[in-house]
Amino acid sequence: MKIENESPAVPVDDGALEPVPGETQPDADDKAQLQIENGALVAVVDGVEETVQLPRVAANAKVKVWVVPTEYRDNGLFVAVTLDGSHEEVPACDPAATSYLGEIELDADDKARLKTLKDAKRAEINAACEATIAAMVAAYPEHEVQSWPQQVKEAEALAANKKAVVPLLASIAEARSIPVDKLASVVLAKMGAFAAMSGERIGRRHALEKMIDDAVFEEDVADVVWEGSRP
Repeated sequence: MKIENESPAVPVDDGALEPVPGETQPDADDKAQLQIENGALVAVVDGVEETVQLPRVAANAKVKVWVVPTEYRDNGLFVAVTLDGSHEEVPACDPAATSYLGEIELDADDKARLKTLKDAKRAEINAACEATIAAMVAAYPEHEVQSWPQQVKEAEALAANKKAVVPLLASIAEARSIPVDKLASVVLAKMGAFAAMSGERIGRRHALEKMIDDAVFEEDVADVVWEGSRP
């Protein structure tokens, strides 16, 4: 993650052995020039203070700072914010024209962390809901499931008019050697049961989603589980 990305930056392979352009071990005075206040980096370079707003991060990150030409960055600073395990970025300008100021830790933002947890929990609940509904139709061939809306349409038409033309139900009934009106009754009964069961699961997902939205603490989010999924 980089700040002010109007010019490209060069990603660094975590396992690379090449030295980072312009990066030398900063002395104690250099380290004292960097601090974070109210979510912003405050850097003092040659007595001039520059402030760069930092992103809110859901996990602790490190902030590395370089002095770079103003043609590359208007404020003369290249700031890279890197989460643990992600690739670092460095200035893509001439390394000889850069000067590494140092590194400072950026603490995780509580709101950003809570949002990340909520997003993950929503995905978990959605997947659980989808899985339970999918299990209800798993025993049927896909093309048969795709025919259900037409079966229901014809069954409803036959219930309203005994002389209605119902080619799909008529073919199924003939193959099964049962009256078409009996098949229509079975179709409507099964669709009613399926609608009730799937509706219950959809409603449960809605209720859990609201619990996630209303959660104030991380523990509240963790407590939201789909029935049967708690360890």
